[in-house]
Amino acid sequence: MIDVIIIGAGPAGLAAAIYFARQRLDIRILTGDIGGKTLLSSDVENYLGFHMLDGASLIQKFREHVNDYKDIVEINEGEQIQRVERIDGGFRVSSSKGSYDASALLITTGEENRKLNVPGEKEFYGKGITYCATCDAPLFKDKIVHVIGGGNSAMDAALFLEKYASHITIVSVNPELKGDEVMKKRCLSSKKMTILGGTKTTKFVGEQFLTGIGLIGPDGTERQEPTQGAFVEIGLVPVSQFIDLVAKNKRGEIIIDKHNQTNIPGIYAAGDVTDVTDKQISIAVGEGSKAALELIKYLQTRVV
Repeated sequence: MIDVIIIGAGPAGLAAAIYFARQRLDIRILTGDIGGKTLLSSDVENYLGFHMLDGASLIQKFREHVNDYKDIVEINEGEQIQRVERIDGGFRVSSSKGSYDASALLITTGEENRKLNVPGEKEFYGKGITYCATCDAPLFKDKIVHVIGGGNSAMDAALFLEKYASHITIVSVNPELKGDEVMKKRCLSSKKMTILGGTKTTKFVGEQFLTGIGLIGPDGTERQEPTQGAFVEIGLVPVSQFIDLVAKNKRGEIIIDKHNQTNIPGIYAAGDVTDVTDKQISIAVGEGSKAALELIKYLQTRVV
């Protein structure tokens, strides 16, 4: 039986892995990818020690650090976790590739993009609709695009697209943009951007590829605008649907105490998948480190 399984390999999970490895614990990381949402960040300006870099570069630094312990830390990428259940002496994690037994679990699965759930969204995903400006912006060079959302994620996407698209329309259900004042000022002053406040996205249309977006403005009138790309940036939801054992809040965030312990002894959680109030890379690293230290204490005092 494995000592600890870490589910997820974003900043929280990778930070925890360092602490477990230094204790020479038998650990396994199960994850879809390494880095999670951090990989999609175009600019990271507030991580101590790094003045400016993109998310992918920061994750590469994290990965290099974990690789110092590659003789101890086993990382299984491409694992889609299906369920978690109790067994004698611990827990069983079942994934798309197999099942694994461990004495304890640390869940660090983070968040994923929220969907609009409007007609055409599924049909045109990858055919004009995307959820990652950092990944796909270069594909929309000199094209007319729309960014759906009115918060920091939407503004970050719009500012990144400014380097490529000929024009960007930000569509927000709120009357005004909300979030970081610096980004807001840059968006409002950009000659490439139009801001549509109080506007709801109703549908996406096209044939083989996306060609139009349906909108309802503040006056209640529905119209359709031409577009060659739509970037959906309306927030995030926690990736916690694979586990029913632990208590969650209304958003689906895993509820933890100050020791990062869930309501189930032996299951800990850290980072954006939990009910911590702020979702930041530095906070996730700290929470992952704290959870690892607490889980190590748990294993040391555990009576099997």
